[in-house]
Amino acid sequence: MSLVLVFPLFGCTFIERAVKAYEDDPKRDEKEYAEQVFEYLKNEDIDSLCELFAPEVSEDHSVRAEWKYFFSHLDGKAVSYKSISYPNEGLGKDQNGEICDSHISVNFNGVKTDKGTVYEEFGYYRVKVSSNDPDSEGMHVFTLKDPETGEWLTVGGE
Repeated sequence: MSLVLVFPLFGCTFIERAVKAYEDDPKRDEKEYAEQVFEYLKNEDIDSLCELFAPEVSEDHSVRAEWKYFFSHLDGKAVSYKSISYPNEGLGKDQNGEICDSHISVNFNGVKTDKGTVYEEFGYYRVKVSSNDPDSEGMHVFTLKDPETGEWLTVGGE
C-alpha cells in the first residue's frame, strides 16, 4: 500500500532524472562517432581524421604529418576491432543545468590489421563540449601501443 502512495509522489521525479541522466551520458552518442573514426582509420582517410582534431591541437601539431607517420608505422591496415570501451569520461553543468563541459576517452579493444597484428591499446581522447574554450572542442590525441616494442605512437597531444 505504501508503494502505491510513494510512487506517485516520487516516481515521476525518479523517471525524469533517469531520462535526463541517459540523455546526458557522454557514451550515449559516442559509439556512432567512434565507429566513424574507425572507418576513417580503415580507409587511412587522413583529411577526415585531421578535421576531427580540436583547433588548438591542430595549431600546435602537424596532425597531417603525424597521421602519415602513424600509418607508416602501423603493421598493415586496420580491419576490425573486438569492442569499444570508455575508460574516462566527464560531464559538467552550469547553474542552469546546461552541459558546459563534456569529454571522453575511447578505446578500440583488440584492433586487428590485415597482417594479423593485434593492438590492444588503440584509442582517442576528445572534448565534446567546452563552453569556456570552444577551440578545445574536438579530438586531442589518438594513440596506440606497439605490441612488440611497448612504445606509444601518438597523433596530437597536449
